[in-house]
Amino acid sequence: MYVTMKEITKIGADRMPTIELLAPVGHHEGLLAAVKNGADAIYVGGAAFGARKEAAFSHEELVEVIKYSHLHNVKVYVTVNTTIFDQELEALKEYIHFLYLNDVDAIIVQDLGVAHLVKQLYPDFELHFSTQMTLHNTKGVEFAKHFGADRVVVARENTLEEIKAMKEAVDIDLEVFVHGALCVCYSGQCLMSSMIGARSGNRGACAQTCRLPYELVDLSTGETLDSSVGDFLLSPKDLKTIDEIGALIDAGVTSFKIEGRLKKPEYVATVVKAYREAIDQYVATRKIKISKQMHEDMDQIFSRGFTKGYLFGERGSSLMSTDRPNHKGILIGEVTHVKGKRATIELKSTLEVGDGLRFVSLNQKDQGLQVQKMFVKGKTVTLAKKGGVELELPFTVTKGMKIYKTTSFSLSKRAAVNEKSIDKINIYGEVSAKNGEPLKIMAWDDDSNLVTVESEECFVEAQTTPLSQSRLKQQLEKTGSTPFSFAYLNITMDEGITLPISVINKIRRELLEQLEKRRVKKYADRQKSVVEPILTSCDQQACTPSLMVSVRNIKQLKVTLAQNIKTIYYKDIKTLKRAVDLADEYGATVIPQLPRIMTDEEISYAVYVIESLPIQTIMLGEYGMYEALKNKDYTFLADFSFNTNNVQSIEAFKSLSISQVTCSYEINQRQMRQLVKNTPLPIEMVVYTRIPMMITKHCPVKLLNQQEFCRMCLSTPFGLRDRKNKVLPLLRTGNCITEIFNSQHLILIEFLSELQQMGIHNFRLEFTNEPDEMIVDAIKVYQQVLETGSLDRGWLESYKNQDDYTKGHYHRGVQ
Repeated sequence: MYVTMKEITKIGADRMPTIELLAPVGHHEGLLAAVKNGADAIYVGGAAFGARKEAAFSHEELVEVIKYSHLHNVKVYVTVNTTIFDQELEALKEYIHFLYLNDVDAIIVQDLGVAHLVKQLYPDFELHFSTQMTLHNTKGVEFAKHFGADRVVVARENTLEEIKAMKEAVDIDLEVFVHGALCVCYSGQCLMSSMIGARSGNRGACAQTCRLPYELVDLSTGETLDSSVGDFLLSPKDLKTIDEIGALIDAGVTSFKIEGRLKKPEYVATVVKAYREAIDQYVATRKIKISKQMHEDMDQIFSRGFTKGYLFGERGSSLMSTDRPNHKGILIGEVTHVKGKRATIELKSTLEVGDGLRFVSLNQKDQGLQVQKMFVKGKTVTLAKKGGVELELPFTVTKGMKIYKTTSFSLSKRAAVNEKSIDKINIYGEVSAKNGEPLKIMAWDDDSNLVTVESEECFVEAQTTPLSQSRLKQQLEKTGSTPFSFAYLNITMDEGITLPISVINKIRRELLEQLEKRRVKKYADRQKSVVEPILTSCDQQACTPSLMVSVRNIKQLKVTLAQNIKTIYYKDIKTLKRAVDLADEYGATVIPQLPRIMTDEEISYAVYVIESLPIQTIMLGEYGMYEALKNKDYTFLADFSFNTNNVQSIEAFKSLSISQVTCSYEINQRQMRQLVKNTPLPIEMVVYTRIPMMITKHCPVKLLNQQEFCRMCLSTPFGLRDRKNKVLPLLRTGNCITEIFNSQHLILIEFLSELQQMGIHNFRLEFTNEPDEMIVDAIKVYQQVLETGSLDRGWLESYKNQDDYTKGHYHRGVQ
């Protein structure tokens, strides 16, 4: 029987085993920072399939990250959370083999096809459903559990109450972002970077177009609304919930996730250290008391201003960083006097040589520098406290300019880590040194890893100077550059015996090597799967092309019915009964096109409405409604919001008894041809619409109007004007959710024949804010092309002439 550190030394505080601090790692230094400061797990990305391409490790680097992390009892989760194209599936399969066989603890996925593939290859591989899957309601979490997820990373838009409801309803681990950058769009639903620059956020190449300036425009008048809050209307503050960790623990959150794989290692060190302290405090005392210095350190290391986010009900100006989209730093002083290139600054707090400063004015461009020299009362100083200080500046400043400290030399120094600064791992040992017997050592660690070694040589009676117990202990405790340190070493030894020091050193090295191997290799029984993933086929018989139309309200429905359209997708659940009745008068079928974002209450209401009507088919926008209706004998169609780009994804939907999928907006012609050739289900394609670039809980109209219940969007159409003078229409969806649409219409009418030859026969016109005459004209020209093959070139040219035309990704694709 052997004992642990708790039993022998009583060192260290107990941690609640269900609470995990999850740190971002995008480089080796970040790994050291996470390990040093108390992370229980890290998340990293490989060279492919990760949603942060700029923070990727090669295969060789990833293997070393896994070994080092496991050595220090830190779990490793690898992001495989991008959408996948067919030509990548073979490489993906090999990558999954690689991750499994190299001891990754879990993988994080976005694409349902990836999850489907993993569960076929390795049913025991822990699977986390990424926030990119847009799981934001209780039924969606329930779906994840049934599909095989071990954990769900919930949407950043969820409130504490919603998370609590998820945990009470579903026995599954919940991971929540608690600190770092926020996306303004629901993760997994953003196409803005993709449409503007072909850099897809779903593929790990987001260009952060939300951090650019925008103006709010009244579309009815063309008037630009004045903004008193700033120009960055889509740029959120950074999340900081350290003072609320207790509430999240009590709500049942399993894992506390820090954002920041692209941040510096000092950021990782500072933030992980703070949250480690907060979690441990709450577990031990049910209270949290974070020092003022620690708060200041988090403010200093990186902040766009902080918010508690939707988690704790913050919206509008409390949520958004409208004055600046990047790191703000800490306000440290103001320019009080300028003479030539020397400026006098009145400091509010300490400044030292090596700090970074930003000079800010409403009337001129920001300027920044790293302090190299400063003066107090004419004398050169390296540290200046509150009061006056003079700086020589390489740029012009004016009296009254605000000065922010953007980097702190002392904080960077305190937060810096290297290999030598990592704490040694405590181990414990029992040693037997008996005359005529080999040296025997049994050693173990706090994680119940146990190794036993013994020398080939035996102890003999000493002819001159015997080996003392203290000398034997001294040699065994020389762990040197290894990661170990003996916290306890008990030696049972005969007197008057000896053994060569070289033998003792050799057996010590062997002992430590074996213990390191035992710690590093967590899953020794894993074997490469020989399973071939299931892939079925779809009947590709030629058939008559069908034209479907999607509308948002009764007004658009009436216009559409008058054009003899027989299948109509309808988006407004509140008026669904009226829509069904109206369509029945025309001999047409209405299919509810359910929202991408639905609360638990909205799901319950939608189920009630749908079950009260003679509806056969439903277009799904998210996973929760599928879970709510899956056993009720409906025909299900999957909308574009599921980001379906490959046959494994479609196979996954087929396994759920989905009858048809909608093609992703990010797939190009070549990829589409391959997909349709091998698809297990029929595919529908949107060939006319304004592509929805974002869907967000944030409302720019409310932000400028400063009212919680303004309802202005119900009477006035709004849009956002970007820096290239393009106007992106805004539309309200459901209960005050905002959709931001592309300034141009996606029009693929020229390619209908080509698409039919590929095997696509279902085409959709999805209307947004078009006036009635535009809807009528679009329906007519598409009907004409499908019926006669004749295209009204005048109609198409009118869009092109007004710069209201795009082919989307049909030819260019995405990164």
